[in-house]
Amino acid sequence: MSSLWNATVEEIAGATVTLRLTVIHPDAGDPPENAAFAARLLADGLERAAGATERASALDSRADSGTADEAVAAVSVTERRNFPFREHAAKERITAALRDRGLDPDDTSAWEAAFQTEWRALWQDPSRTPRATLTVRLREADLLDGLTTGDSWESAAYG
Repeated sequence: MSSLWNATVEEIAGATVTLRLTVIHPDAGDPPENAAFAARLLADGLERAAGATERASALDSRADSGTADEAVAAVSVTERRNFPFREHAAKERITAALRDRGLDPDDTSAWEAAFQTEWRALWQDPSRTPRATLTVRLREADLLDGLTTGDSWESAAYG
């Protein structure tokens, strides 16, 4: 499964973690505001943290079994930017920009190379990339052990 999100820990305060979510795949959609999504996302981060594999597995299992709310007390999504992402519209804007630069779509190799360069640039530009802040309050603070401010990971979390 392709990664959809990049998550970065902005703050941990007790049992609450604040994450900056950035869309890294056009199929991500809006970030879900529910316990299953939060549990899967945190499980992916904990899988990379030293000594946190069991907690990661437990959160992931709760998400899969429909009991994530037993570990996740609250989830909120704020500071949404560039949502919803409209892939077709983004591609049309790139096409128009390439035409404005005088590129000819009939020159397939030059057109495709320029288009891919612009598509990659879109996903590297924070002013155009969809992003949001996700705040998750867990029922137990020790579930966050192993995560620290600044940690970052990719995730295919869904919810």
